[in-house]
Amino acid sequence: MDDDLLVRGGEVVDGTGAPATRADVRVRGGRVVEVGPDLRPDGEPTLDAAGAYVTPGLIESHTHFDAAVWWDPDCDPMPAHGCTTMVLSNCGLGLAPLRPSEQDHLVDLFAFIEDIPAEAFHLAVPWTWASWGEYRNVAAGHPTAVNTVGFLPHQMLRTWVMGGDAWERAATDAERQQLCAVLDEALTAGALGLSTSVMDTDRDNRLVPSRLADDAELEAMIGVLARHGAVFQYVPRIRQPEFLADIERVATMTSRAGVRLLFAGYQLEEAAAEPRRELEAFLAPWWAEQAPVWANFSVRPSHVNMHFERSIMWSGVAAWHEVVNATPDGKRAVLGDGSWRARARHEWDTCAYTLVPIHAPERLLLIGGPHSGESLADAAARAGVHPSDALADWLLATDLTGNIRTTYRAIDDGAAAELLRSPFSLSGASDAGAHVQMFSGAGDSTYLLAHLVRDAGAVSLEEAVHAVTAKQAGFFGIPDRGVLRPGAIADLAVFALDELDPGTEVQRHDLPGGSWRYSRTPGGYRATVVAGTPTWLDGAATGRRPGTMLARG
Repeated sequence: MDDDLLVRGGEVVDGTGAPATRADVRVRGGRVVEVGPDLRPDGEPTLDAAGAYVTPGLIESHTHFDAAVWWDPDCDPMPAHGCTTMVLSNCGLGLAPLRPSEQDHLVDLFAFIEDIPAEAFHLAVPWTWASWGEYRNVAAGHPTAVNTVGFLPHQMLRTWVMGGDAWERAATDAERQQLCAVLDEALTAGALGLSTSVMDTDRDNRLVPSRLADDAELEAMIGVLARHGAVFQYVPRIRQPEFLADIERVATMTSRAGVRLLFAGYQLEEAAAEPRRELEAFLAPWWAEQAPVWANFSVRPSHVNMHFERSIMWSGVAAWHEVVNATPDGKRAVLGDGSWRARARHEWDTCAYTLVPIHAPERLLLIGGPHSGESLADAAARAGVHPSDALADWLLATDLTGNIRTTYRAIDDGAAAELLRSPFSLSGASDAGAHVQMFSGAGDSTYLLAHLVRDAGAVSLEEAVHAVTAKQAGFFGIPDRGVLRPGAIADLAVFALDELDPGTEVQRHDLPGGSWRYSRTPGGYRATVVAGTPTWLDGAATGRRPGTMLARG
């Protein structure tokens, strides 16, 4: 049988936090049937795990592979980093429910916010569904190398019920009832919960539909989540003054209803010590009362590569936002225009918030041109001009081919270890599959294991494995996964700590329509196994696709 296997000679770390034990693992029909020392082969294929650990497959809690699984069912590079399940449709964005009349606009919204070329959506996604349940049925029949689970996204839900009015106003009483009915149907069909955002805007800087939802709408839908025991995934206005108030607004509702809130934006960078202390002080009374307010976080040092084909990064500086989303000829025409340059300088200086650290130009490295690797601060000083003008001059000098790379922001290992141990935290906020021309988010868990466990010794292997397996499966309600025991689905990762490597970013020119993306080199795993079938083995993808879209619970 293709899904029979005997994994021999490894140290089993079962995901519960229990100490590693020397044991073999026997798989029959895609499920673990026996765990114990010195199991005798019974005609099944064998996998040598000598000198390695055998763990449940790793789960990534925040990804955007929604469209990518259709053009890349091998889900590169996730199997090369031990991943067997990834969570989709975060941030209120996804592929369903969707009416044909809304498709172009919502695809452009997803593509813009998550920095994925829109033509890839149109060319590869089949769009043979309307409701979320229909989408899940189609996706479940599409074999992939990694399992997926997904939320019902709020942008799709509001436009499904309200059409164009979703962009303009709060829901009426009748519309709230419809929103709740559609949410109930999706949860019954297996959705993890509802995902939403109050951070995003579209390409024209319009507020996304979820930002028009009032408290009555949110409370009504949280009531539906409570009946199903489902999750509310939420993106507040990260790194903006409203951040804590945004969390308090929804945490008050979800805690009162007993619903798990999973919020984004917990900063672990050493440079973010002060805002982290403010967040910790804010969360302390909630956590003291055991309120189910969960922090979603990443342990990987952050950086981005900013290319100028398209980007959401400049939305807070209108002049530059217009440039990066213009045609190449439009870019060239504007960058040399004196009136545009004056406006750009003014908006740069007065900008209160944008994703690019424009007020720290020493963190922006200019890659390309005669002074490649120079910071924007140094380029501006060398030319004696404003940083905005220095950037415009450099872009013209490279004929738009250069890119910016931000300097790495180191993680506070102690803060990361403390948060990892919290009962109200969830790692794996990697954003893998999104911002594909800015970075590759894959390998979050590999960095956790290679750095925090092996190199820094900040957490034990058992703690780390629990955080990326059983803790994830239990939080989301993913059945029969996350723990390595008889009866569980045989999703497995096999690795030796000294062989792990977080990898480096590499460009792949393989997107539908001819565009490119960042991927990541392999993580050093001996094997990644989904339902008893290896998807990654001995340093290479196997081409097998035993994964499917799972239902919650």
